[in-house]
Amino acid sequence: GVAFSSAETCVATSPTLTQGISVEAGVSHSELTNTRGLKVRDDAFNYSLLLGTNVGGGSLSAGVGLFELDDDTDTQVDLSWNKGVDILGQAFDATVSFQKVETDFGGWEQVGLGLAYSHELADVSATVWHELGSSADYGVELTASRIFATPVDNLSVIPFVTTNFANSYNAVEIGTVVDYDFGNGLSVAAKAAYNHNDVDASSPYSLDHDWNVGLGFTYKF
Repeated sequence: GVAFSSAETCVATSPTLTQGISVEAGVSHSELTNTRGLKVRDDAFNYSLLLGTNVGGGSLSAGVGLFELDDDTDTQVDLSWNKGVDILGQAFDATVSFQKVETDFGGWEQVGLGLAYSHELADVSATVWHELGSSADYGVELTASRIFATPVDNLSVIPFVTTNFANSYNAVEIGTVVDYDFGNGLSVAAKAAYNHNDVDASSPYSLDHDWNVGLGFTYKF
């Protein structure tokens, strides 16, 4: 994953734990967490658990993240169902999602519908999202990324850009993820990204030309 706010996770995968169900557990650290172009927390460790299985011809996943801050903990819940679809003779991945975000200064629940397309030049995706409840925000998130191999075996560089156009704000994240696979089930990923939105500067969700650095480890059984 390029969206390192979620992908900056140490993942341990055990496909044989139970037949038909994949299990992933992880840990990561990030200077800030950017969700949907909004800052939701600073300087946190993330411990996560993700379960996946095949349902209805697609892939169903359910994840829970625990974010440990200096004096508090936040949680985040992610549910999604992904299936390949054919549109005008082109292969897309369609995703239906639900997300519950918790922060010290409030949170939200939202649903989303996305399409992703892989091209030789870049992987691109578009997700229309809508918060639940009254006076809810809504918008679209657009992402483009590309995986580059390097002269170093098993080392990949993944530049990306993510934009959010919402009814009440606009946001952008531009960064790079560097991923190295040790070849024995262990891999490490680092991310550096520029973040900005036009939310009022007095809001805790504001990102004002902020930089974020994160690190995560992955071990696959």
